Amino acid sequence: MSNINKHLARTLEQQHKRSVRGLFLKIEDLNNECTQLRKRLEPHIDLKVYKKPIDYVNQFVSHTTILNLKFITNTQNLEVVVLHALLLSYILENTQSHAFEYEDKLLQGYIQEIFTLNDHAKRLFMNHREKMLTYVQGQAT
Repeated sequence: MSNINKHLARTLEQQHKRSVRGLFLKIEDLNNECTQLRKRLEPHIDLKVYKKPIDYVNQFVSHTTILNLKFITNTQNLEVVVLHALLLSYILENTQSHAFEYEDKLLQGYIQEIFTLNDHAKRLFMNHREKMLTYVQGQAT
């Protein structure tokens, strides 16, 4: 009986590891998608205008910046992907062009995928949104 329990425990542990690994790979994929979207927008926008929101996001990115995302600790981090999407959302909301409708639809899809990663993601997005807006307004004065 104990061999069956050990085997069951090992099987469940392996399933859990695959599930967690899959979650981190999904986060990394979403970060890569956000990076590609940002690079698609960069020729059409002036990133200097968005220095304050970028500075806010960079507070939560380790050893690099959101514009040069490296290291697995960043690319597979839920908070970083949430902030990445939040930054892109802020940029698209504050860009005066209607030429980015396709990019906005892509981003909305990414945001919905992020929200499905776990129960905490949507709350994290909303909390950081409020804090980022407060930060940007505070830096403006």
